[in-house]
Amino acid sequence: MKLNTHSSTPLYIQLKQALTEDIHRGIYSPGEKLPTETDLCEIYGVSRITVRKAVLELVEEGFLVRQQGKGTFVQHPKVKRELIAVNGHSEYMSELGKAPHNKILSFNIQPASKQIATALCISSESDVLELQRILYFDDKPLALEISHYSLNVFPNLNQYVQDSISMYETLKSKYNVTPVHNKKLLNLIFANAAEARHLECEVGEPLFKVEKIAYDVNKQPIHSSFLYYPANRVTFTIDTSTS
Repeated sequence: MKLNTHSSTPLYIQLKQALTEDIHRGIYSPGEKLPTETDLCEIYGVSRITVRKAVLELVEEGFLVRQQGKGTFVQHPKVKRELIAVNGHSEYMSELGKAPHNKILSFNIQPASKQIATALCISSESDVLELQRILYFDDKPLALEISHYSLNVFPNLNQYVQDSISMYETLKSKYNVTPVHNKKLLNLIFANAAEARHLECEVGEPLFKVEKIAYDVNKQPIHSSFLYYPANRVTFTIDTSTS
């Protein structure tokens, strides 16, 4: 589709509109690699400078994402996650009608650090279960989660850890414990090499870091977690409506 060179609208804006429309029409699908600059020049009848300006702005606006050494790809729609929600990842996926999927990277028993002990209201050096998982949305990593549970509170919890099994469901069925509220701290950081590898993103890419402590009905800590979300894959919402 050639652009209108006689229009008062700058060509790069016309190209942005054309690419956006083609994405919405499914000509370029989420996750699909965009044609090369040379091909885009030919398809839309514009210069390389016009293509670069249009693509750069679409990257900045979140429609496209660049992967170093691989090319430019159509961005997947962002996942909307309620920031103050108490439910876990598996419960959230079920609400969306999707099969929960997570992959365990590691789980081990270790003495609680001072920070974790303070968060869980236990003594330092008490045994905790550290669980590291990747949480998926469809087949794309949505978050890297590192959680800690007190083994004094949940003895033998390590025996029940499995891929794609809800930890909240395990706590409810095995220990009769259900989270009723939580505290979260949200910050923006930049992905290091390990985080980028697990989340399939670039080193230095912005991540949302959520520090979370979940509590039971007696206001006792259930677990402490750190969750890392690629900023271009999730939008956090806050619903303060009252009934």
